[in-house]
Amino acid sequence: MNYGILAGFTCFFLLISLTGFCVAEEVPEYSIYLQGGESSITEDADGGMQITIQDIVPYIFSANGNKSLLLPVRQISLYSFPMNAALVFSGPDEESVSFVQISNLSLSDGNKELTLQIASLEFYDGVMLKEFAKNAIPIDTVEKEKMKSVGMYLEGSFDAPDNTDCPPGCRWNGFYCGDFRGWICCPTGPCTAIGNDCVC
Repeated sequence: MNYGILAGFTCFFLLISLTGFCVAEEVPEYSIYLQGGESSITEDADGGMQITIQDIVPYIFSANGNKSLLLPVRQISLYSFPMNAALVFSGPDEESVSFVQISNLSLSDGNKELTLQIASLEFYDGVMLKEFAKNAIPIDTVEKEKMKSVGMYLEGSFDAPDNTDCPPGCRWNGFYCGDFRGWICCPTGPCTAIGNDCVC
């Protein structure tokens, strides 16, 4: 084989690899975990589903490669939608897993109740949640009245803002705008530390 052609193929392969790597860096993928208590599902007028989960644990665990962070649950709004999720419903004697796509969410009752706008995800072709795929069942077949808690494993991403998007005295740390202590900054300035939480 001609060495020029071989060198060309090698350069092309490297170019494609580096381009793919840059794209992956622009939109990082995060695995996110949060937990709640009992749940109920209703159907919207347009055929969409809404799941309401009570007694949400006040923190989420977020990880990206070797970076991990424990964040207040309200920071779930940092991530962009839609996002895929494996919902693990647990009861005294059984456990059921369902895949859904979350189009939006909201917190209420002092961040203790989480409402998800969802659609059933019939096929999951991602990587982060594939360990749940083998035993997954459609969400409308889960016997939710027997389930006492829900673990939510989400596959999320967000576009990292420029440092200029952080208020004065704060900087982007890969997850959020933080001050020199690592506290999350509010949109207009640093927050006040109350225990392990921040108040704007």
